Amino acid sequence: MQVPNVQSNSTVQQTGGSFWLHITWLLALCGVLYCPYLGNTPLFDKGEPREALAVQDIVQRGEWLFPLKRATAIPSKPPLFHWTAALTYQVTGTLNEATIRFPSALYATLGVLLVYLLGRKLFGAKVGLLAAAILATTMTYQDQALSARVDMTLCFFVIASLALFYALYRGFLGNAFWYYALYGLVGLGTLAKGPLGILLPALVIVIFLALKKRWDLMVKFAFHPGVVLALIVIIGWYGLAITRGGEGFVDRQLLSENVNRFFGGSGHSHPVYYYLGYLFTLALPWGLFLPFLFWDGFNKGWRDGDDRLFLLVWFAVMFGFFSFAAGKRPVYLLPIYPALALLLADWFHHQVGSIGIRSLFFRALAGFAALTGVMLLLLVFGDLWGHNPGWFFSPIESALKPKDRANFLVITRQLSDFGWQFDLAAMLSALLWFGLCLCLWMGRLRAAAQQLVILAIVIGFVTHGLLIPEIAATKSYREFMSEVNRSVGPQERLVIYGGFNSDPVIFYRGQMIEIDDRPIATVAASLTSGAGAVIMTERTWQEVHKQNGQLPAPLVRSVGKGPEGDAPLVLVSGKIS
Repeated sequence: MQVPNVQSNSTVQQTGGSFWLHITWLLALCGVLYCPYLGNTPLFDKGEPREALAVQDIVQRGEWLFPLKRATAIPSKPPLFHWTAALTYQVTGTLNEATIRFPSALYATLGVLLVYLLGRKLFGAKVGLLAAAILATTMTYQDQALSARVDMTLCFFVIASLALFYALYRGFLGNAFWYYALYGLVGLGTLAKGPLGILLPALVIVIFLALKKRWDLMVKFAFHPGVVLALIVIIGWYGLAITRGGEGFVDRQLLSENVNRFFGGSGHSHPVYYYLGYLFTLALPWGLFLPFLFWDGFNKGWRDGDDRLFLLVWFAVMFGFFSFAAGKRPVYLLPIYPALALLLADWFHHQVGSIGIRSLFFRALAGFAALTGVMLLLLVFGDLWGHNPGWFFSPIESALKPKDRANFLVITRQLSDFGWQFDLAAMLSALLWFGLCLCLWMGRLRAAAQQLVILAIVIGFVTHGLLIPEIAATKSYREFMSEVNRSVGPQERLVIYGGFNSDPVIFYRGQMIEIDDRPIATVAASLTSGAGAVIMTERTWQEVHKQNGQLPAPLVRSVGKGPEGDAPLVLVSGKIS
């Protein structure tokens, strides 16, 4: 199949449907995918509570320009995400999980709309709509839309910066205002996750213009007066932060989180090929089709026009940058998926049938889809017949890492308790997988894409509505802190003792908590009955009790065991002198 020339695509008339109907549909899609799950899962990992404490600092102390964690510690990321969450609090008057996560859902939705606008302009309305739907339902994008982390904020500003640059490059926008808007977006992007906000768009733009040998435009963008605007935003906040935070800020946010992470790894070092597998798995369910996209692109050419070349550079430059960085985490790949969504939607749009060996590959995918549907029906059958839907997952357990095995056991034990919701979702998913099988077998790839969008909604419900909350319940301290807050008034003395991740404890307390880090023998000797209470791990309590057997039993014990699953907490009545 010959890929059509991109220049003719860029002039295609927008006959693929009503603009506002598409916008409304995408808003509804994002609303269904993201909004129901913002508050149904407590904070249970290490990352979200860190960001939550910075937001809490803005809300409680009014420290907007340079928020701190625990009112003293310099946070690891700039404050744009935290500002957005704090503004959400100003509107809602409530500071909870939904408030903290809302910025990610907001920026994710705006990113989806921008991809639609760019795709509509380049390839037509139908391709733009499909690209936006692909991005919204891509696994890692959906996960980060529901996470109180800064990665989605960075991703949005990368999308906005590159989409606006390309609109200026192609002449879609001509007013001088849009040039200044571009530099303003790049400046704000650095307040999302540091220098990456300017580095990632700049690398893509420079390499693309170099490939096109547009040295005139490279000079124009490099010396445009808008550069001053970007510098005002960047130097303005970073200058203030260095003034307020001094050497500690430079070490924490600039050196540790950026320079050391790129060159040294900072605890996340992996080989250069680390992302090859994640490239496909993070893109599920659409990752199943990425091999076909890459095959066609490299064999039939992405350089037959500016549009596809720009998207290819967007993907390749960022993937190469993150691959050669020493520090690697799967979520770092998030900004590459908008470009892949556009390329994949365009690829789907031009698939009118398959012959030869290609049809065999599609039928192999059809077999995978059918097998998945059968497995889901077996799950439902196991639940209805023997109330044990996870019986056939048992062989998988031994192949998992200890941490993953713990989460796996939580899920398999809870499957039978999900009841009709899980059975209904599993049956609907099975039907959709069978429908996908039929579409793939017949070579109807556009219909297969539509099936995948619907399937992603159902998978999102199962994952974020049923499974993740169960895992979170075994790790979160939310219920424990609710009991603590009922037992210990806001004016009573409460102390944290012992080495555990206390960020979620402080967030759910809603105020600062005194931390005691003296040796255990000293604390055991000074812990006496009286007004006040102490929070410590179960293990620490046992050691303290061995040295001070007169202490009463704990008032409250936590069900959640912390992010690593090894730190259940207790509330002990007494005061530390």
